[in-house]
Amino acid sequence: MEKNNHVFIRILKYIRSLWGVLAIVVMFSLLGSFFNVILPNFTKGVVEETQKGIAGTFDAQAAGRFILLAIGTLFLSFMCTMIQSQIAPTLSQRTAQKMRREVNAKANRIPLNYFDTTPEGETLSTMTNDIDILSSAFSGTLPTLITSAATLIGCLIMMFVANAVLAVITIVTTIIGLAVSARVIAGGAPYFKKNQDLIARINAQVNEDIKGHLIIKSFNAEKEVIDAFDETNRNLFEQTWKTQLVSSMTMPLGLLTNNLSYISVCVAGAVLVMTGHTGIGTVVAFIQYAQIFASPISQTIQSAGTIQPALAAGDRIFRMLDQDEMEDHGTAVVPADSVRGEVDFDHVKFGYDPAHIIVHDFSCHVEPGQKVAIVGPTGAGKSTLINLLTRFYEVNSGDIRIDGTSIYDMSRETLHNMISMVLQETWTFGGSIRDNIVYSKQNVTDARLQEVVDSCGLRDFINMSSDGLDTILDEEAGISAGQKQLITIARAMIDDAPILILDEATSSVDTRTEKLISDAVDRLMEGRTGFVIAHRLSTIRNADLILVLKDGDIIETGTHDELMAKGGFYADLYMSQFDNQ
Repeated sequence: MEKNNHVFIRILKYIRSLWGVLAIVVMFSLLGSFFNVILPNFTKGVVEETQKGIAGTFDAQAAGRFILLAIGTLFLSFMCTMIQSQIAPTLSQRTAQKMRREVNAKANRIPLNYFDTTPEGETLSTMTNDIDILSSAFSGTLPTLITSAATLIGCLIMMFVANAVLAVITIVTTIIGLAVSARVIAGGAPYFKKNQDLIARINAQVNEDIKGHLIIKSFNAEKEVIDAFDETNRNLFEQTWKTQLVSSMTMPLGLLTNNLSYISVCVAGAVLVMTGHTGIGTVVAFIQYAQIFASPISQTIQSAGTIQPALAAGDRIFRMLDQDEMEDHGTAVVPADSVRGEVDFDHVKFGYDPAHIIVHDFSCHVEPGQKVAIVGPTGAGKSTLINLLTRFYEVNSGDIRIDGTSIYDMSRETLHNMISMVLQETWTFGGSIRDNIVYSKQNVTDARLQEVVDSCGLRDFINMSSDGLDTILDEEAGISAGQKQLITIARAMIDDAPILILDEATSSVDTRTEKLISDAVDRLMEGRTGFVIAHRLSTIRNADLILVLKDGDIIETGTHDELMAKGGFYADLYMSQFDNQ
C-alpha cells in the first residue's frame, strides 16, 4: 500500500506540471459538483409546495419556480460534466506524452549494463504498454476522483444543514460499505502487480522467439518454445483471471454501499416523519443526498479496478526512471579535427561484476595513425576494451587517455565525436539507404557519398535496388545481413572520425567482399588510429601492432611476422585456422 501511495504521488507530480489544464478540469468539476448538491433543495421545495396544495394552499408560481430552478441546475450540472470530460483526456494524454519523452531520454542515459541484464521485450513493454495503461486509466478516473471529492464535501455540508440525524445515519452506513469494499480491493493489489510483470515477460518471450525464428526452426525447437510460451501464457491467464475477479467485484460492492445508505435513509426518514421531527420534503431531499453521497464513493470503488493495474504499470515505469545514469562530468572540449589519435590504456582494471574481474591490469600505448589488431579467444576481453574506450562502461580503476587527455575529463559527446564504430551486430533503421549511410552527419556531398558507396562494394546492391540510394529499407527490401554490414561500414566511413573501431566488421560478408572492405578500410585508416577486433586472423596481417589477449591480459604484442616468428600463443591461434589445409 505504501508503494502504491508513492507511485500515485509521483503521477500527481506529472499532472501538476500541467497546472493550466488541471485548473480548468478542477474548476468545472467544482461547478458540476456545486450544481449537483444544490439540486435536492429545489426538489424539496417542489415536494413541500405540493404538500401545501394537498392542504388547500397550493402556490403554483412558487412550485413552478422550483421546477425551473431544478431543470436549470440539472442542465448546468450536465454541461459542466461534459466540458470536464472533454478536457480531462487532454490532461492525461499530455501527461503520457511527457512520460514517454522522459522514459525515452532516460533510455539514452542508462548504462548499457541495464540493457544487457533486462530483456528487450520487458523494456519495450515498459516504454509502450505500461504508459498506455497508465494514460487510459487516469483519462477516465482523474475526472471521477476530482468530482467525487468535491461532491462529497458539498454533500456533507448540505446534509448536516438539512438534518443532522439523517446525515449521521448516511455517513455511518456508507463507511461500513466502504470498509468492506476497501478490504477486498486492497487484497487484490498484488495480483495487479504480478499481472503487469507477466505481461512484460510474455512480451519479452515473443520478442526473443520472433528474433530467433530461424534458429528455432533449424534446431526443431518449436515444441520447447511453444511449451515455454504456453506456460507463461497459462500463468498470465490465471493471474489475469484473478485481477478480473477483483475488478468485477468493484461494481457490486459500489452498489452495496449505495443501497445501504438508500435503505437506511428511507427507514429513518419514515420514523422521523411519523414522529413529527421532519417533513416529507426533507426526507425526499435526503434520499437524493444519500444517492449523491454514495455515488462518488461507488464510482471511486469501481475505478479501483482500473487504478490498480495503472499503479502497477506506474511502478514499473518509475523503476526504469530511477535507474542510475551514466556519469558525465567531463568538461574538456577537444575538436575532433584536432585529434591526432594517440591512445593510452594505463593499468586498466574492469569487471562487469566487481566480484569477477575480466581485465586485470591492462596497459598499452598506441601511436597516432597505427592500425591495432586485438585478437584472442572468446571471452578474452577484446570487445570489453572497446566498450571501455568508448565509455559504454566505466573502468574500476586506471585511466584511458586520448592525446594525453583522460576520456573521463571529456563529455561523452566530445569523446564519441572522435570515434567511428562498426560492430558485429548490424543496425539499420526504417529509412532510405542514403539516410542510413549519412545518418547524423551533416553536409555530406553526393560525390563523397558515391565514393564511399564504391569503396564499400555497395554499388551493385544499390544499382539492383528499386530506387537506388532512395530505396527504403524495410521488410520488403529483402536486405541480407552482409548488405546491412556494408551499410554500417559505409556509415563509419562517412563519419570520418580520427579513431576507427571495427569489431568483427567483416563477419557477415563473403571472402571477395571481405577483401574489398579490407582494402577500403586500409585507405580509410591512413592517418587515423584504428582498432580492429577479428577472429579471422588473415584479415589483420598488415596491422602495425597486434595485441594478443588472454583472460583480460596482454600476453603477446608485435606485428604478424614478429609474433609468428616467436611461435607462441598467437602463432598457434593463427595456424589453428588452417588445420584443415
